[in-house]
Order: sequence, then structure tokens, then C-alpha cells
Amino acid sequence: MGAAVFAQIPTVTIADIQTVSGAKLAACNDSANYFGDTVTVYGIVVTPGGLANSASGRQIWIQDGSGPWNGLNVRYSGSGATSPDDMLDLEQGDSVRFTGVIGSFTNETQLDPLPNGVELLDNAKDVYRSTVNVSELNDNMRTNVLTTGEQWEGVYVTLKNVTVTSVDFFSGNTRVSFNVADANGNTINVSDRFNSQRIANGFTPPTVNSVYDSISGVLSHSANGCLGGGRGYELFPFTTDDLHLQAGTSGPLISGINRSPLTPTSSQDVTVRANIEDPDGTISSAELFYAIGIGNTSYNSVPMSNTSGTTYEGTIPNTAITDGDFVKYYIKATDNTNISATNPDVPGGSFPPIFFFVRDNGLQIYDVQFTPYSNGNSGYINLDVTLTGIVTASPEASNLGTVFIQQSNTSQPWTGLQLVPGAAALTGLVIGDSVEVNGTIQEDFGLTRMQVNMLTKKGTASFVVTPTEVNPDDFTTPDFMVTEAYESMLVTLKKPGGGELHVVDANADAPNNFGEYRLGTDEFEPLIGCRVLAGRNTGTAPGSLNFSYVNDMMWATNSGMMNVPVCVVADGDKLASMTGIMYYGFSQMKLLPRTNADMEMFRGANCAVGVGIEDDLKAAELVVYPNPAMNTFTLQYSFDEQRRAQVRVLDIMGRQMADAVISGEFGKITFDTQNWGQGTYFVQVQTAGNVLATQKVVIVK
Repeated sequence: MGAAVFAQIPTVTIADIQTVSGAKLAACNDSANYFGDTVTVYGIVVTPGGLANSASGRQIWIQDGSGPWNGLNVRYSGSGATSPDDMLDLEQGDSVRFTGVIGSFTNETQLDPLPNGVELLDNAKDVYRSTVNVSELNDNMRTNVLTTGEQWEGVYVTLKNVTVTSVDFFSGNTRVSFNVADANGNTINVSDRFNSQRIANGFTPPTVNSVYDSISGVLSHSANGCLGGGRGYELFPFTTDDLHLQAGTSGPLISGINRSPLTPTSSQDVTVRANIEDPDGTISSAELFYAIGIGNTSYNSVPMSNTSGTTYEGTIPNTAITDGDFVKYYIKATDNTNISATNPDVPGGSFPPIFFFVRDNGLQIYDVQFTPYSNGNSGYINLDVTLTGIVTASPEASNLGTVFIQQSNTSQPWTGLQLVPGAAALTGLVIGDSVEVNGTIQEDFGLTRMQVNMLTKKGTASFVVTPTEVNPDDFTTPDFMVTEAYESMLVTLKKPGGGELHVVDANADAPNNFGEYRLGTDEFEPLIGCRVLAGRNTGTAPGSLNFSYVNDMMWATNSGMMNVPVCVVADGDKLASMTGIMYYGFSQMKLLPRTNADMEMFRGANCAVGVGIEDDLKAAELVVYPNPAMNTFTLQYSFDEQRRAQVRVLDIMGRQMADAVISGEFGKITFDTQNWGQGTYFVQVQTAGNVLATQKVVIVK
């Protein structure tokens, strides 16, 4: 790597990047310095490459000496780095120079190195740990304390004399995180970001009430409180030597909880099983506690018997349940030293009980979506279930491209669900199909969905699902009591009592642009209203390519090639209503309109008044031939009147290969492709500043 390549880039220290004034922190602003800038920074590697369970291990933390403001997350999201510059090769104690862009994820500052922006300078340098108190980081609700905690973000720290207050198994009991607290109840999550804390790698989870003499790790930030809805500051241990349990404090470990049947009828007993063991002793007793009803806090207790090895089971009798009941339960175990543990940590803990519905006529979408608990998690996470529903958004080339189903033609909340492909393809589905699906219920960063194993079409539904009318202002920010119930449902944003909606913010994420704008009832309130995602179609942003109204012309070809004319919305644009699927992603509720039929009476500055962009499309005939093509292809065009339009040919990466101007009512133009590579290209026709149409052409050699 030549030094001249980065000669004009400023060199800064980690402290220059990380230090935030007390006044800013007190005002709930922890923004890093140099955000969005390209800088060069020096540091000592704390966590070796290849240990983190993300970005193929190309995520490390570095420090510059010891003390506050001296740690930084380095996360390489690109490709092409080669040994010895590859981050996978870095070891603890390496002295490294990084050149990259300063960014942020969940409010943790991070540096994304440029290709070849990693240079090893030296090795075997000292790595320091700083001892901090949990009370400096989070309060007893696990909410981050910015004024004293932000200085330790990214730093290798040690906590002393902390007690395990809860243990959370997830991903089908294959992974675990846990909370620890100091003597005053101030709490922090200990996460399994690194391989050393993965059960599959031999990690033994602690038990509730176990005490750590010390526990170390790099401090990460998952913003909550005034900044967001994350987990607060959290700790990432990365070696087995980072955790030191106090001898004799381990209580029972309860894991692998399951029940049979998953959805009982009112005539079936429910058998609950679990693995229960004590790392430093024996189990003296185990009990199953259950209660009927959401608000019922009076639990019944039944003993659990040891059936074999570490397996215990207990029974909820059918005499205690009736059709439609909401049933919740947890397990308590006590060891030979009289230390007890519960899983989940009910009552009084941070995790709600396990729950299910009793159904004589089978499980419903409502049952897997509904939860009375503010974490939003389904009671059927990681369980295989069978459901029926009606397709409200389809993978058709002319629709959203992502599949959602709804329980019935009802406005009842909690009745929508996203389907993601598994063993069975969903490509043949169309709006209105009645389907039966079997699959695994997942929580995908807060979005409840089904990973489909098998799907059966049962015909076309006898009715069309009617969208539920909602006030867009209610969806300004996620509010469990108001917004969670509409996740994945077909809704219509409409002003209560009638009247117009407004584009109150054409870019809800400025200065970044993630393809989202905001609709609200008050045109002078840019921060109040529901987000709309359209035109941007990626694995994490399922925006429609068949909905014309986007917030930037770049979405015509960036993150998916749009199939319809494009209209860029502007602040102050008006409309009567907008329909779509209410989606949850990146801690935000947002509407996913499917097609232009989901827009009602739009009037905007960038679209001709009185002439819809669909009118232009219907009045134009555009044909590409031959297709596939070899050395040339021709675009034949026909308009309803004399027009002038620009033609651009783009490759699959959005790079322009050719451009031309066409005019008149009809004609044709031929493009020479002899020097183009084999692959898929897109012919885009623009008129009056709008993308009129995009045609695909395949070049073969």
C-alpha cells in the first residue's frame, strides 16, 4: 500500500473521534466527531480478527493506551483486503494504522476501513483494561447513562462483584446472553458477540444468582432511553479468561424448555419438559408454575419429576384450561445448597413468562403475533406451526416482491404475518390466494415472521382483505401499546375525520438517505408521521419496485431497477390516502406500499398536475429486440404525441453503458453491444424528468 494513496486524509486519534462534551451528552447527543469523514487513526488491537460472529469475523476493537475515550469499534464491511492487511490476520497487541470512514450503528461509533486501509506496523504491544462500575454505564432498568458511560464505549473494561440476574436462551436454545447487576441493581447485558461465549463452542451459561468476581470485555453501545430502544451499554467478553465465577454461587441451570402439544385443545393435558442441572451440586426440587389469563398473577404450582438424566417434566391439566385461554408458565428449580433459579425469570425479572393459546379449531395468525409483553416477541419463537391466511402482498413481478398474509377479512389487530422462503418457493403466489403454510416462527430484529417449510394453495379467497384505516401520526415512533398490533397488516394511512395527508419530510434520515419519507396530517410538523419505504429493495429494505412515489431519483436504478415511472416526492406534496403493509425494521415502523393503486389522489411538485405518471406509461409502447441480443439490440418506441425523451442503458450495477435522445411520436434506435460483457442490462426511458419505463435486455456472447 502506497502512503501517497491516503496522503490528503487527516490523521486523528481515537480520542479525537470519540470524545463528546458533557453538555452534548446531557442533551442526549452522543454523536461522534468526524462522522461521515475519511480519517487515518492508529491503535492497538484488543480483539483478534476472526473472533466476532459478524462480518465474517472482520470486526475488531482497538485502543490507544488506557482510560476513557480510547476505544473504537472497527468493522470492515467491504471486500478485497488481502493478507497481511486482512483483518482476519490481526492479533491482540498488533499496532495498526487504519484508514476508513467514521460511521455509527445503534449509536456505537465505528470505523469502516477502506480497501487496503489496514496496515500492520508492529506487534506484541500492551493491551490495557480499565475497571469501571456498572452504575457508570446503565441504571437499574438497563438504560444507558450517557454522561458517565459514553467515555467507555469501545474500551476493554472490567466489572467486579456482579450477580447474574437473568439468563436468556434464544435461537432455539443454541445461544445465550445474560444480565448482571451490581449491589444496587444497576444492570448490563453480557452478549455472545464473540465465539468464546457460544454454547456450540463449549461455553457453559451461568445460572441466575451466580456471582462473578470479575467479568471483562469490550464495551458496546446499543442505544436506549432518550436515544432509542436498544439494550443500553453491553459487554462483549472475548476469551475464557474474561469471566471469573465465584466458587459456590452457581444455582440450577434450566434450559431446553418445550411443551407438548404446542397448541393444545381444551381436552388435552400439556406436558412441559426442561433440562435442569446444577454445575456445582445437585437438584433438590423442580416446579412448574402456570396461570390462566393475561393479567392473572396468581400462579398454580405442580411438581416436576426427573424422568431421565437431566430431563424433568410437569403437567398443566386439561381441567384447568378452556378454548381460547391465554396460558403462561415458568419453571423454578432449587439445588442442594438452597439456591433457586427460574426460567424465565418470573416473577420480578426482565423476561416475561412463556405463553400459548388453547385452540379447539387450530392455531391462528393472531396467536403467533399477539403478545401482551413490551418486548414484542411471539410466544411461538423457533417453533414449527401451521397457519392459514390470505395473501395481501405477493412476489409477483408487478407487486411488492415480499410475501405477507393476513388471517381474514377483518380489522382485528395482530392478524398479519410476513412469509420468507424456506424449502418451498413462494414465487407462484398472487394477491387473494388462500394458503396453508407450515414453518418456523422467527423474530428478525423485532419483526415476527415465518420461515416457510411447506405451502399449500387452497384456492382464491371469496373476499378481498380490507385494509385497516390508521392515523399516520400514531406511527411516528414505535409505541408497543399503539403500533405493535399492526405489524405486517394491510393498512391505509388516512387523516381521521377526513382531509389531506402531506409529505412532511421527503427524507426522514437526512443527511443519509435510506429511501424513506414521512407522511403526516400536519404539513408543518416534519417529525410527526409515518415513514414510507419505496423504491429501495434490498435484503433489509423490502421497498416495492412497482410504486412510483420515491424520495430520490436514484432509486430508479439503485438497490433494484424500478418497473414503473418514477415521481420524486417533495415536502408539501398532498394526497388523500396511502395503503400498504405496515412493516418493522431498524427500530422503526414504516409503510410498504405495493403498487401505484395504493396511492390515492396524489398532487406533487414533481409530477405534472392533472396528468398521472401512469397515464404516460399507458400511452407509450416500448419494445426491445432481439432479446436476448448478441452484438446489437434495438429500442422501438411509440408515444401518444410528439415527445422528447432520454434513453440510458445501464448494467446490473447501475453503471451507464450508453445514452441517447429520442424524439417524435414513434421511431427506433439501435445500440452497439460488441464490446459489452455477457449479462443483464437495463434500458431506461426518461421524459420530463421522470423515469417512464425500464426494459430488461440480456446480452449473450
